[in-house]
Amino acid sequence: MAEILIQREHNLGMEKARAVAAQWHQEAEADWGMDCTYVANETNAQGEVQDRLNFERAGAEGYLLVTANQLTMKLELGFLMASFKDKIEEKISSNLDKLLA
Repeated sequence: MAEILIQREHNLGMEKARAVAAQWHQEAEADWGMDCTYVANETNAQGEVQDRLNFERAGAEGYLLVTANQLTMKLELGFLMASFKDKIEEKISSNLDKLLA
């Protein structure tokens, strides 16, 4: 399995960060056929409130963690998709950067 980890710091606050996650959620389902589940208001190890968007499809699964100052995405690619890791990482990074701009 190949793993992608992308972290983006931001100054949006929780509500605007949730809006970014909601937009990514819609695009992931519509464009990439991901099945997504959104869990709001968890507490992370640092005691911060975070939301977690879990997503999966054949050959890929992961999550997007949303806090008031950071987005963290972890994606695990199956054997067949692992060869596309660099292109997938580039596309996701570009997409997150656009949504945060």
